[in-house]
Amino acid sequence: MPDDKYEDFSREQLIERISKLEDQAIFFEPQREIIVSSPSDELLGTVSDIAHLESSSGDHYKFEVREMDIWNSELSLEEMKEKYTEVVGSHPRFLEWVERTYNKSQMFSIEHEGRYHSLVGQEPERMEWARSIDKVRKNLSVDLSDTKSRIAMGSKSRAEIKEALLKKGYPVQDNSKFREVDESIGADLTIDLRDYQEDYVERAYDERAAVLANPAGSGKTVTSIGLMAKVDSPTLVLVPQRSLVEQWKREILDKTTITEDQIGEYHGDTKEMNDVTIATYHIAGEKTSLFRNDWGLIIFDEVHHIPSQLFRKTASLQSTRRIGLSASPVREDSKEREIFALIGKEIGSDWARFFAEEHVHKPDVEIQFAEWESDAYRHRYEQASGIKKAIVASKNPAKKQYMKDLLEKHEDNKIVVFCDWIDQGEELSKQFDIPFVSGETDFEDREEYFEEFRNDERSALIVSRIGDEGLDLPDAEVGIIMSGQGGSRRQATQRAGRVMRPFGDAQVYLIATKGSNEEDFVKNQVEHLKEKGVPVTVKD
Repeated sequence: MPDDKYEDFSREQLIERISKLEDQAIFFEPQREIIVSSPSDELLGTVSDIAHLESSSGDHYKFEVREMDIWNSELSLEEMKEKYTEVVGSHPRFLEWVERTYNKSQMFSIEHEGRYHSLVGQEPERMEWARSIDKVRKNLSVDLSDTKSRIAMGSKSRAEIKEALLKKGYPVQDNSKFREVDESIGADLTIDLRDYQEDYVERAYDERAAVLANPAGSGKTVTSIGLMAKVDSPTLVLVPQRSLVEQWKREILDKTTITEDQIGEYHGDTKEMNDVTIATYHIAGEKTSLFRNDWGLIIFDEVHHIPSQLFRKTASLQSTRRIGLSASPVREDSKEREIFALIGKEIGSDWARFFAEEHVHKPDVEIQFAEWESDAYRHRYEQASGIKKAIVASKNPAKKQYMKDLLEKHEDNKIVVFCDWIDQGEELSKQFDIPFVSGETDFEDREEYFEEFRNDERSALIVSRIGDEGLDLPDAEVGIIMSGQGGSRRQATQRAGRVMRPFGDAQVYLIATKGSNEEDFVKNQVEHLKEKGVPVTVKD
């Protein structure tokens, strides 16, 4: 709402008044902060689309408008200004900043001209400045005019130019149009896509490079398979771990006319390329030269890994089209914008739409705080330092009673228990007689446990971090998080996503030790979920 009537109040006075407001937004222009109190799903969804959630307390949410929110917006400049004015009122200086930031995203582009690519600037002065940047200059071969330079041949040149200019605050529009691969693989869909999936397939096809950020359970994998069928050319699927190779293979065989002898796998001892090749990032990053084929499409599963040093090498692989998948393109090292610079523009991040149209049901997230098992255990925590503090807190034996109570409460539900530590998982497995699946579990045994869970032959599993990403357990209804990776918003979103489906109610519990650093960790972990409108409660 417009907040001009509050302009004579101090920030502290405004915050005090905010606590008395409901479903309204207050704007602090110098910090570009939007604070909303007791927002409706509609208002929370609207603000989430144009700003980034920084923190929340109770029913109060603090958002910040960042450069990346402007760059990733699907709105035109005028539509963007209209939306911000609708939410925060009239602020000319802020709207000028929005326009300057938007114009930065229009300043540079990479264009495809015959056999070559060129870096093109909109202004001669700004282009001269770009050429003075060492990492840009070394990747340019010849200056064609005062606003155009040919990019040196080489798979990494474009990526390095985009990365260098992004660090200076200028995202580059990559309009490279690699030749269409004229090689049909006979990939026809055998299922019907939902309306929004068809929409995203068309948008990703037209954009040529995109990051699909739908919520878990909304069918990102199916959408990308729909894009594969539309492209109908040799396809490379990159996944972060071997267990996802078989999962992707199963989905492709189930939903397309692709046959098993058309699918190649490249990982460990299996090294075969085919019409559709499924490989791990690790292999593709180490042996990038082997994967420089004429791909019609590259699918980057769990694309939030791309900024890491090894995985980012795969971003240099060329294809006619590319799509990244992640329900949680957030990183604690603040490198989110590199995901979009290296892969493509974000689409599908409007979670409010999925909840409102009931394509995905919101999980109820509850934080429970456990007391210390004993004074001796608390003393051990106080004597520890660094990561050891987090380990002691996460393994607090008092948490076991909470898990026992929740297993009894949800005895008729299918449950996934998450823990980060191998010895903790093994101990819980032994006490509650539930299989523990970790990276040390034999691959065949691991797949057998998952299959038993899918076939209702097993109602509960305990999993380590290998269960965080892409794990397909479609009937899971309850998630219990016994320990986590610090304050990782991505991990909590991924784990909550294991129970987010288009049916029924899902429940997620985070068990943390009261009076430890886990209190802050779990509160930070749920920030991304809160931003997307997922209800979070605290039970002491």
